[in-house]
Amino acid sequence: MSKKKQVVKCDKNISFADCEMSILRLAVDKAEENIGKRVVSSPEIKSMIDIVENFIKKKNLICYGGTAINNILPKQHQFYNKEIEVPDYDFFSTHALEDAKELADIYYKNGFTDVEAKSGQHHGTYKVFVNFTPIADITYLPKEIFQSIKKESIRIAGILYAPPNYLRMGMFLELSRPAGDIGRWEKVLKRITLLNKHYPPTTKNCDEIDFQREFENENGDQIYETVKNTLINQGVVFFGGFAVSLYSKYMPKNLQKQLKRIPDFDVLSQDPETTAEIVKERLKDINVKNVKIVRHDAIGDIIPLSYEIIVDQDTIAFIYKPIACHSYNEIKYKNNQLRIATIDTMMSFYLAFLYANKPYYDIDRILCMAKFLFEVQQKNRLQQKGLLKRFSIECYGHQDTIEEMRAEKAKKFTELKNNRGSREFEEWFLLYRPVGKNVEDYHGKKYIEIIPSKFRNKTQKNTHAFKSRYFKVIKSKTKPTNKRTKRRGKGRSRKYFFF
Repeated sequence: MSKKKQVVKCDKNISFADCEMSILRLAVDKAEENIGKRVVSSPEIKSMIDIVENFIKKKNLICYGGTAINNILPKQHQFYNKEIEVPDYDFFSTHALEDAKELADIYYKNGFTDVEAKSGQHHGTYKVFVNFTPIADITYLPKEIFQSIKKESIRIAGILYAPPNYLRMGMFLELSRPAGDIGRWEKVLKRITLLNKHYPPTTKNCDEIDFQREFENENGDQIYETVKNTLINQGVVFFGGFAVSLYSKYMPKNLQKQLKRIPDFDVLSQDPETTAEIVKERLKDINVKNVKIVRHDAIGDIIPLSYEIIVDQDTIAFIYKPIACHSYNEIKYKNNQLRIATIDTMMSFYLAFLYANKPYYDIDRILCMAKFLFEVQQKNRLQQKGLLKRFSIECYGHQDTIEEMRAEKAKKFTELKNNRGSREFEEWFLLYRPVGKNVEDYHGKKYIEIIPSKFRNKTQKNTHAFKSRYFKVIKSKTKPTNKRTKRRGKGRSRKYFFF
């Protein structure tokens, strides 16, 4: 049965120019659809997709991102049209660098000549291109987080997909960064709405879960006020138990009764170590003893550096360093201006903590807090004031720009340029092309012999200019001379190595 033919209808309320533009858009959409169908149905593209999918299955890697969200949704709600769109697979690996090179080798062995694995914009991510088509993004994850995510992953047709809570976390993270790529927000909001519809957050009975950490010190009320006021004076952003308590008017009455005035703070601070030291000093001022500060290193790119403040045996606060510029709302609280993280920011942190696999994160408590905030957000989606304001453009922390990331990479190159055979250099500046023949290995650096130009096929000629940007040329069997360079004769070849 053929599809109904689309026709642009222009009434008298539409200008001539707008009507003409609508006709143009329809023609462009149709042309793109036809091109997409031809590309996707080609044997070459099908083979490329089969190879990467088999690689993911064989290695038990975890797919995430848009393709993962799409593929775990019911078919009628999937947003990718597989008939006209080539999927770009994003997946996690504990050996991302090695897997990128191995996948490139597999494509080359299967007859694809223009294959390239290269480091991405973010350190730890590697892109694989086949015939100039981006086919895979492979991102490194520390083993502990990888295993935590894997336990809850969904397997469909042999491929592991990241669990809904992890996918949700990634989207909340994007929506909580107004200094980031806001051009993606509309697309991200549509996707998270679909994911929430089919995979809503689920928990155990939250009526039996305490939203706050336990605290048994007899000076609890005094410690609570001291820590709270000290943190407010430091201008931090609250997102933990204290922040959740401010939403108490949206809680069921049985949960409201559980909330107590106990020190339970999670905050963001640009200088978390100094903030922790100041809190410790103020506690000493009121004769609180046995105050300890414990540093927790960052875990990958999702759990930031933090400092835990402990009084006796009880944790009273976690102070985190921002990993980006996180959105917040400013409210008036007892004659103070208080910075409270938006629900998007809070959800991005809570859901990340689920996969940290650390004893100081109570999974049931975090899930119940996340579920409560999710329900508050769903019921008040159009409320744009106070605590409930969403998509706030006020943010706390630093968001790296593309220019800054490039500058960091340039700095790294200067630092490592004299050690190009090192693994660290390869992690930052991988450019792997499985072409030609390996002729020698010098200090761990593989050299590649390139076939002389008269024997190159058309494809190799077209890619020569591209190679010259990334390879340094060393002439062999040639003595220094002031004369014009002679043409290479038989037996003279060039050797290239990765720049």
